Amino acid sequence: MELTPRLQLAADFCLPCKAVIDVGCDHAYLCLYLVEQGTERAAASDIRPGPLEAAKAHIAACGRSDRVRAVLCPGLEAFGPEDADTVSICGMGGEMIASILEAAPWTATGDHKLVLQPMTNGHRLRKWLADNGYTIQREQLAREGHRLYVVLQARGGRKDACGAENGYLFTEKLLTDPLFPEYAGKLREKYEKSRAGKLSAGVDTSEEDEILKRLEEVSHGA
Repeated sequence: MELTPRLQLAADFCLPCKAVIDVGCDHAYLCLYLVEQGTERAAASDIRPGPLEAAKAHIAACGRSDRVRAVLCPGLEAFGPEDADTVSICGMGGEMIASILEAAPWTATGDHKLVLQPMTNGHRLRKWLADNGYTIQREQLAREGHRLYVVLQARGGRKDACGAENGYLFTEKLLTDPLFPEYAGKLREKYEKSRAGKLSAGVDTSEEDEILKRLEEVSHGA
């Protein structure tokens, strides 16, 4: 089983694990890879019947129906804390990931490793995690084509939750990533464009100004 760089990084963050739930499973690639690597059992879930049927067919074709089950449900609705020690939620917007975790308060106890890959609004996911007692333990970038993706490993149950640094754009853990300079450049382009748009509309740009200032400091090793 070969994974894309984004999913490979998510898998690396999941391992080691005994039981995993993958929300938004996309043909169950991640689950199948993890059981190949020694994970005892996996649950591939999706809210849409079509993708879930494709996942079921892929699981059966790989001969893994005894260790990987496909579950039709929104988010983590069909699961409880006893179903896994690791939860993966990849390929969704940051706000959607936050809403899935919020609807499953058992993920906040600290008993489960969370592997999260926001496609958009990563800063909003980081803020939600920090506000709700989750700590970001690892953060790393993966490249697929011309795009960079960030993968987070988090755990709940912490009073010293972190993630607020750098305007929730990234944690200090990401600064040593070889891809970080390019990632920071893409963030700079995004917020410069946002600032220009707000200036044209006569809207306050203090948020963009602060973000761009921090990115400039980071680029100079501050």
